[in-house]
Amino acid sequence: MAKYAMMRLRAPEAEPVTEVNIIPVIDISLVLLVILFVTAPLLAYPTLPVSLPPASALPNQELTIAITCAADGSLSVRAAPTTWATLESDLRHEVEKKKGAIVLIRADKTVKYRVIQRMIAAAKGAGAGQIALATEPPKAAR
Repeated sequence: MAKYAMMRLRAPEAEPVTEVNIIPVIDISLVLLVILFVTAPLLAYPTLPVSLPPASALPNQELTIAITCAADGSLSVRAAPTTWATLESDLRHEVEKKKGAIVLIRADKTVKYRVIQRMIAAAKGAGAGQIALATEPPKAAR
């Protein structure tokens, strides 16, 4: 009997885990994805509705420099005809004359977006600090 008392039964030692358990990573990723889907629409809309007052005066024409692109592709800076080659230099000359002026880009609604993008790039290249896009106000319902 002493022989059996000396002998102990040993439990096998646990081996270290060398693999990554991917299930918790997937669970956390899915929870974060659900949170993103729930909060994204809330961020897209303003939380405070604001009713802006109407303008009391017309915009100051002396503080704007208008670049116009007609439907046929003709360009002008302040009603003076120009070309794509000279647009930036003509605009730079006008911007230097009127520091702080807003460059107003006027384009026909049929003009492609890449043309408007090119006009914006020319205005930035000419050193314009502020650039605005001209739009037609909506017509009142009768």
